[in-house]
Amino acid sequence: MLIAFEGIDGAGKTTIVNFLKDELKKRGYNVVTFKEPTDSEWGRKIRQAFKDRSLKPEDELELFLKDREWNVKRNILPSLKAGKIVIMDRYYYSTIAYQGARGIDIERIRKLNEKFPKPDLVIILDIKPETAIRRIRQRGDVPNRFEDLEYLKRVREIFLSLKNNIVVVNAERPIEEVKREVLDIVLKHISKGLHR
Repeated sequence: MLIAFEGIDGAGKTTIVNFLKDELKKRGYNVVTFKEPTDSEWGRKIRQAFKDRSLKPEDELELFLKDREWNVKRNILPSLKAGKIVIMDRYYYSTIAYQGARGIDIERIRKLNEKFPKPDLVIILDIKPETAIRRIRQRGDVPNRFEDLEYLKRVREIFLSLKNNIVVVNAERPIEEVKREVLDIVLKHISKGLHR
């Protein structure tokens, strides 16, 4: 099973992914987590571009596709074939939302990503952009180009417009509430999958 966590920065994706991995392991499931961008040469270029704002949207999209291809071949597919639950901290829905908000056609981005494994479940942790920027600053980070308020509003709109196997979770609430809801959603989804 492939589960992807999406949402704007500051929504708590990494915290929730780590919590979910631990909870599922306690229940005896074989779980792995992966993050995008990865540590591949393309992922490193993407992260550098975040800092120096050097890439055009099209070039950025190209790097994301190469990085994802590497991740799918090296990590995601082998793990799925081995019967593991794969949890993604960002996947191609982030590319649709973030690059779409930079002006690239959303349908085109979607089509380019259709060759990759489709998640069985996508959970969007939804927060207001104002909350996101506050949280980013609270953790001591300086918001990067992807964390400008107006831009994040466009990104959030795209995330909330996405359909198919997508559950939106209100991540404005205390983290413990969010954890409980996410765990409940995922366990129900797993048991539904087992009884097909």
